[in-house]
Amino acid sequence: MTQNKQLSIIIVNFNTGLYTVDCIDSLFKQEDINFEIIVVDNASQDNSLVLLRENFADRITLIESKENLGFGRANNLAANQARGEYLLLLNPDTAIENRNALKMMFEQLKNNAEIGLLGPAIDEPRKNKQVLPRYSYPSSRYLKHTEKFKNLPGEIAWLLGACMLIKRSLFEEIKGFDPDYFLYGEDADICLKVRIAGYAIEYYDSVKITHIAGVSEFNANSLDKWLRKKRGVFLFCAKHYDPRDVLRIAKKTIFKSNMYLGALFITSCLRRVDDVAFLDKKHRLQASIIAAKEIISK
Repeated sequence: MTQNKQLSIIIVNFNTGLYTVDCIDSLFKQEDINFEIIVVDNASQDNSLVLLRENFADRITLIESKENLGFGRANNLAANQARGEYLLLLNPDTAIENRNALKMMFEQLKNNAEIGLLGPAIDEPRKNKQVLPRYSYPSSRYLKHTEKFKNLPGEIAWLLGACMLIKRSLFEEIKGFDPDYFLYGEDADICLKVRIAGYAIEYYDSVKITHIAGVSEFNANSLDKWLRKKRGVFLFCAKHYDPRDVLRIAKKTIFKSNMYLGALFITSCLRRVDDVAFLDKKHRLQASIIAAKEIISK
């Protein structure tokens, strides 16, 4: 590897070794761009480290964390060692088939000074959907007192964190990911910080990638998974919304979730109580109530 790189690709791995290998294989097929790959292993308990060493040896930089740092802190750690002018923050369960994808994204961001962060179109075949950009922040329709979002550049509020391209100097200027987020919520947060710094977010659908989604959570307890998601959302609210708005959102969440939970239990006689979809819905609603009560107590 030469000293100067156009792009540093950062992948955070947690028990996703096979997917990470496939992801990196797709990256090495990219053409006409000079890049390095940095993988942070978040204390995986599977065979991730063995797979990464066997398949790539000195072709990647492998950082072995002794603890699970979460998504944001692990990315920050890798960014401190990056040599690229730009950073591509990429999930391990993604694949990029277009061999010019990285070059196209790199040139689009480099040639448009008003753009601070860019993400491609993302297909999630397991969920049978394409992830679209968000034009508002979580529960922002309930805001009455928060003034923070007036006159921000661009129309897009945030993009899914599965694939984000950002100039390294801007990443450093905004101090990277907020380390208070463990998993979920940090993508909306960093996009907001980019806009506050004066740059727009771009959804670059000329490039499309595939994202399996949620691989590191496949074996996670459903309630625990939803608690992480809902706590991430309420952490974002607490950091960026007026406290009066946060309280209002939390109370509405509790009221609505209790109503839906009641309706769910009424219809439970029509299905098995151990049905996976039923349990997932129940846990999502229960997690919403728990997270909302936690934020009220603070």
